[in-house]
Formats: sequence, structure tokens, C-alpha cells
Amino acid sequence: MDFLQILDAPIEPGGLVEWIPTVPGGLGSWRRDPRETSHNHEQHLRSAFEYRVATRREGGRESWLGVAIDFAEPMSVPAIRAALSAYIDRHEVLRTHVVLKADRDAHYRTERYTADPDTVHVTMSRIGWYTETALLLEQIAGSFDRATAPLHWPAYRFATVARPDGFTLLFAADHSLVDGYSLVTAHYELTELYRSARDRRPSVLGPPGSYLDFSDAQRREADAGDASHPAIGVWREFLDRYRHALLASPLLDHDPTEPALHDEGSVAVDIPDITVEIPDLTDDVTARIGSDPLTPDELSCRLPQPSRTALILDDAAARRLEDFCAAAGASLVGGVIGALALSFRSTTGAREFACIMPRHTRTDRTWIHSLGWFVGLAPLAVDVSDDPALAEAARRSTAALGDSRDGATLPFLRVAEILDVRSSPSLVVSYMDTRSTPRSDVGDAGAARVLRSHAYADDEVYIWVNRTPGGLRMHTRYPAGDGLAMEAFLDGFVDLLASTAKDG
Repeated sequence: MDFLQILDAPIEPGGLVEWIPTVPGGLGSWRRDPRETSHNHEQHLRSAFEYRVATRREGGRESWLGVAIDFAEPMSVPAIRAALSAYIDRHEVLRTHVVLKADRDAHYRTERYTADPDTVHVTMSRIGWYTETALLLEQIAGSFDRATAPLHWPAYRFATVARPDGFTLLFAADHSLVDGYSLVTAHYELTELYRSARDRRPSVLGPPGSYLDFSDAQRREADAGDASHPAIGVWREFLDRYRHALLASPLLDHDPTEPALHDEGSVAVDIPDITVEIPDLTDDVTARIGSDPLTPDELSCRLPQPSRTALILDDAAARRLEDFCAAAGASLVGGVIGALALSFRSTTGAREFACIMPRHTRTDRTWIHSLGWFVGLAPLAVDVSDDPALAEAARRSTAALGDSRDGATLPFLRVAEILDVRSSPSLVVSYMDTRSTPRSDVGDAGAARVLRSHAYADDEVYIWVNRTPGGLRMHTRYPAGDGLAMEAFLDGFVDLLASTAKDG
């Protein structure tokens, strides 16, 4: 499936309707839920709250993920209503809300409230008929930005765009409720729930695990972790050698003074307080630790990040690349990282390629079809100082992936507390294989797309590489004004993979 910034989505115009979840009586009728909040979710709420206080604007906007699903048939309003209600009942994370409370000394605590199944209803709101895609997308993007603020419930929204011969169903949620894999599975689940409601038959979906149960267990385990935890050892070793990887990337044209590990040696620098970003399998979301908030004037001057998306290898070429990697004693993801490392070396002159990789935490089959934020972060570094061939770079990357795996077993915010890290990953690389997900071939053929909000960060480079039924897809975002170095880096990466898949 494509992973597109919302304004780049090819959604046909039509009649726009928003479907708004409501609960009679508001949150006052919900029950207090003793289950703990995950570190990711709590820090996201802190960031949103501090943003609101500093700027008098709603916190957490432009941090949502979503999906758009195309149906080649006229829309049934009763079936849509039933499908959305069933989806909310199915996933408990859509029926819960975490309230953040802070005292005068900025000591935070959270309280969770949860509604029972069959208590959330969807209200139909007709917005209007659109004849131009650009105007339609502007309306949808603005509505989703406002509706997904994490300090409110619901922090998600559904919409439909109906046409005489078909319709598009859209779902967007704040990152605290979903990760990238959640949206890939949402395509299958929402399609099945709609069709079962239309055909008046039971759905074939099995019960999912609850992200609330996962959050509670993960939080308690993480709070019990200390400096002896295996993840701390991985991160300590990485930061001792590659702390520069948490600073502005040498790929960023606007800050050429930031150090990289060049042939003449490394440079020691102090770590400033900057934005911390917590990405997932395909996504990202901003959370601040000890940073100075942006002023309204600064916010108004920011430009959205440009993005680049492409099918870089079709399925046949991706299979040849997999064969090449296997013959070299490497994995496909190792080959992808190796190619990135070599292109990074060629573009910047750096001796090592150091980045942060999201690693999923769906370690039990209970969570495979759960909606939630199942992501940890692991550091990764590959030595390319001797300009190795891709086969060797792929082997080194595969070994580095194994060595660093434990880094994701403790939430990054807990790592930051223990090691006193107050910096953010500036270069993040995500890899995901969606071929085993139900209906992934249909989605990859154009029936569905994962969406993301636009972003404004001026110190972050994100690269998502996804192996799908159709091949190998690349999606990126990077600061506005930093196109030259980024284009050279990405072009080198794509060309190396393409030539290897062609010639071996």
C-alpha cells in the first residue's frame, strides 16, 4: 500500500460526509479504568498539553495516521453506520480516553476512562459536494487535524466520499491510538465489517487483543526496568559512540556545521534540548522532552515538509534483490539498510551510517490484529568507512540489526529517563513487510492507501521502506529547503538497489 501525505492522496471528488463518534452524557457516564497508560501515550499527552499552554493552540495536531479505502459500488448508509459502530466496539482503544493532570510543579499523572461496547454511536454530518480533489483534500485534512487532538475524545474521525458508482471510506486517528500496521489491518477489517453489514451476515473477524491490556502490562514492566535492563546497555553503547545521530543530520543543508563521523575523526558536542519524535512501523509523532515551545510567530513561519514516494522495485525485481541478499548471507532489510549506508557515505562522506529504527512490539499473537501503538525504538549503526560492496554492507547491517534488537525492549522515554537523554532522533528508518496481511494484495493494487498528516519539523529525516505484494516501496519526509542533499542521497539509494536487482 502507498503511504501518502493526505494532500497527495488521489481521492475522487464526491459528496463528503463526516461520521462523528458520540456517547450520550459525555465522559461523565464512563467508568474509571485502572489500567495504566503507556509511556508513548503519556508523553504524547504531555507534549500536547505543553504545546497548548505555550501557544494557546490545540496540542497534538498534525500527528495523525489514517487510511483511505475505495469501494467500487454505491454506498449503503445503514451498512456504513453499522460497520463503523462495530469497528468501535471491536477495538477498545476507540472507547477509552486518558485524562492528563498536572500540578503547579509540572508533576503529571494520568486517569483512564472507558466506555462499554454498544455505548458509542456515530453521528452523520453532511459537509457538501466537491467537484475538485484539491478542495476536497483541503477540507478533509483540516477536519482531521482538528478532530484528532489527543487531549479530547474522540481523537479520531471517519469520513466518506460518495459517488454514483462508488465511494471512499476514510479513517484518521491520533498517533496515540494507532501505528502504521494498525492502518494496514484496518483496510481488511473495515472492508469486512461493511460487507457483512451490507449482506446481513456475521463478520469473519476473530477477536482482537486490547491495546489497553498491552499498555498496562508494558508500563508496569518498563517502570520496573533500571540501568541493568538489556535495552540500556544497547543504548548506552550506541550513545557513547554515535551521539551525533541524535542531532541534525549532515543531510540537512541548512545546518552544515553539525558533526558527522568523517574520515578525519569524530567531534564531541553537547546535546541541546530539542524535539523528541517517537516513530513506529511506518509513522511518527512529536513529543517534547525539556524543549522550549514554539511561539505563535514561529509556528506561522514554518513550512510543511516535502515528501517523496515511489515504487522503487516491482515484485520481480524485489525477489531478485532478496535472492542477492540471501546469497550474501543477509536479510532483505539488511540489504536495504546496507544500500542506505553506502548512499549516505557517498553523499556526506561519513564513515558510519547511524540511525534509529522503529521495531514493533507485537511479540505475542494476541496483539497481531489489535489497534494501538505497538512500537519501540532501537539504535542502529553500520561501518562503511572502507567503502564495502553492497553484499558486505548488507551482511554488516543484518548483524547490526540483530545486535541492536534489545534496544527496543524498553520504551525510549524510559531509556531517556535512565540515561538522561534529552535529544531526539533526527534520522529514522522504518521497514515493514505487509505481504502476510489479509487483502494486502488488493490494497497494494490501489484499493487502499495509508495516510499521514503533514509535518513541519525542521530537524528530522524519515525514511519508510515497505515490502508489499507489489514490490519495494519508499516513502520519505524531510525539512523544507533541504532538497539537494536529500535528493542525492535518495537517488543513490534507489539506483543502487535497482542496479543490484537487475544485475546481481
